[in-house]
Amino acid sequence: MAEPSITYWNRVEPSPRGDSLQAGLEAAVRDPLWFLSRQWQVGEFSGEDAASPAFVTFAARFSPLDSWRPAGAPAFRALDGSAPLEPLSQNEATTPDLLTAVELGQALEERVGIEGGGPDVIAALRAAFPVPDPAGLGPAEARDRALVRLARVCGGRAIHGTDALMAARASAPALPPRIVLPPAGQGPALAALTWLIDWASETLGPIGLEDADGWQPERLEYGLQVGATTPDGDRVVLEAHAGPFGELDWYAFDELVRIHPIFPVPGPPTLHTSLLPAQVSFSGMPNARWWQFEDARFNWAAVDTDRRELGKVMVMDFMLIQSNDWFVVPFGQAVGTIVKIDQVLVRDVFGGWTLVPAADAGVPPGPARWSMYQLTADGADFGLAGYFLLSPGALHTTLDGPDLEEIRFVRDEQANMAWAVEAVTQDGTGHPWQGRERALDVPDPTPLPPATTAPLRYRLQTTVPVNWIPFVPVQVDTARRAVALERAAMQRSGDGGVSAVEPVGRVLRPTGLDDPAVYRVREEEVARSGTRVLRADRRSRWTDGSTHLWTSRRRRAGLGEAASGLRYDLAEPTDTSPPG
Repeated sequence: MAEPSITYWNRVEPSPRGDSLQAGLEAAVRDPLWFLSRQWQVGEFSGEDAASPAFVTFAARFSPLDSWRPAGAPAFRALDGSAPLEPLSQNEATTPDLLTAVELGQALEERVGIEGGGPDVIAALRAAFPVPDPAGLGPAEARDRALVRLARVCGGRAIHGTDALMAARASAPALPPRIVLPPAGQGPALAALTWLIDWASETLGPIGLEDADGWQPERLEYGLQVGATTPDGDRVVLEAHAGPFGELDWYAFDELVRIHPIFPVPGPPTLHTSLLPAQVSFSGMPNARWWQFEDARFNWAAVDTDRRELGKVMVMDFMLIQSNDWFVVPFGQAVGTIVKIDQVLVRDVFGGWTLVPAADAGVPPGPARWSMYQLTADGADFGLAGYFLLSPGALHTTLDGPDLEEIRFVRDEQANMAWAVEAVTQDGTGHPWQGRERALDVPDPTPLPPATTAPLRYRLQTTVPVNWIPFVPVQVDTARRAVALERAAMQRSGDGGVSAVEPVGRVLRPTGLDDPAVYRVREEEVARSGTRVLRADRRSRWTDGSTHLWTSRRRRAGLGEAASGLRYDLAEPTDTSPPG
C-alpha cells in the first residue's frame, strides 16, 4: 500500500504595488551628483564633440619576396610562392624504415602488372631485392618487436622497395644488374622501375637520413633567410627564426642586410584605396546602449587587480572606458609581400579630412625605438625596417601527426653533465617507440658478483638506460672560455666485449657536420629548465589549393632537471647472509 504524499509547487512572480509599470521602466536618477562625479572622473567634461569617421583612404606600395636560402648557404633560391616556407626550409628526408620499403614494393608489384609483366618478373624482383626474415636481422633489430613481426610476415614474400628504388636511380636509364630476367621481361621491369622513381619522388620526396637544409644542429633550431626588394627600391635580406611550433609568422623575421642601389630603379606603383571603418568589438565588451544585455561569459568589472599590475590595468582601462573610441579598417595584403603605408587619410561625417601619422613618428631615433607590427632592422638609423611583412608561411593552419621522435636535453647536477634522453624514437616500422620500453628490452650487462664473504665490494660505475646519451662540457674558445656540450657515449659490455652506446634517433645523429663523430650543442641552448626537440609529420593546404606534406622539428621548453643515477667508485655492501 503506497504511503500518502503531498507535492508543492512554488513560483517566483512579481507583486506590483500599483496599477502601472511606468515607474519601474523610467530608470529615474535619484542621485544626479553621482553621475556628474563619474563624468568628471573619466574626463568627459574636458572631451570634445568629435565627428565619426566616414571612410579611410590608403596610399600603399607592395613588393613580393623573391628568394630564400638556408642560413649559411652560399646562394639564394627562387621563391615563386607555390609552397609555404615551412616545407621548403624544414622538410627532411623520409626515414627508410621497413614498412615504407614494403609499401614501395607493393606499389612496384602492382605497376609490373600494369606494364604487362608476369609472375616471373615479380619473382625476379623479389629475389634481387628481398625483404629479410627475422633470422637475417641484427642483434639490435631483433629486439624491435614491431620490426620482427613485420619481417616474419613479409620476409621472402615481398620486394624491398627502398633497395629497388635506390638501385633503379643509380642505374637509370638501364635496368639494375642485380635483376636477372629474360629479354621479354626486362621491358616491363624497366618501365615499372622508371615509374617508381617518379612516383616516390612526388609522394615521399627524398628517402634517407639527411637533415633539412635549414636545420642548425648546434643551435637546435632552423635558420632561414629570405630576400626581397623593398617598395623604396632597396635590396634587403631578412633573417627568420621559427616559433615554438615551427611557424614562420611576421614577427619571426628581422632585417639583416640592406643595400641601397647605385642606380635607383623605379619602385612599384602606389595603390590608392578607400575603405569603410568599423568599431572595434570583442567578447565581453561593454555595450553602449543602456537597455542592451551584455555578454555574461566574462565580467570585466569583476577582475581583481592593483596598481602594480600595469598590463592588466591598461587592458581594463581600454575595455571599460576607451573601447568604443577605436575603429578598425580591413586592409588586404597578398601573402608573401611586404607593404609600406605612405598615407592614411580619414574623412569624417562632418566633411573634414585628417591625416593620421605613424604611431612612432614622434619617437626620437635610436636602437631602442620600438613599434608594433614593424620588423627590427640591424644597423638602420631608427632600428625599424619601416614596412610590414605578411609571411608566406603555413602558420597554425597545419594538421600535425604524432611525435615520431622526442629528445629531452636535461642537466644532471649530480653527474655534472648534460644528457639527451631519447624519450621517443622511431622503430623499424616507422612508428613511435617509447625510449623506456626500448631500454627495458636491452639486457643488463652488469655481471653477477662472485660469491664472497667480504662485507663490501667495489663497483667502477653504475649503468644508465640505453636511451640516455651523455653530453659532456668541452672548451671551444680558450680566450673567451666558451663551453659547448659534446656528444659522448656510455660504455656497455656484452657478448662481443665493450662497446659504445650510440643514439638511434635522427636528432642526435645530424648530417652535414665537418666531423660526423663530433657533435656539439651550444651550452646556452640547454637551459636549467631543459629543452625538448620533437619531430612530426605536418600537412597543410596552400593558397592555390595544393596539399603539402613534410616532416619538421619543433623546439619546446623542457621539463626541468633530471638525475641519471650515474656514479663512480662505489663501495656497495654484499649479501653475506647464509642461503635459505
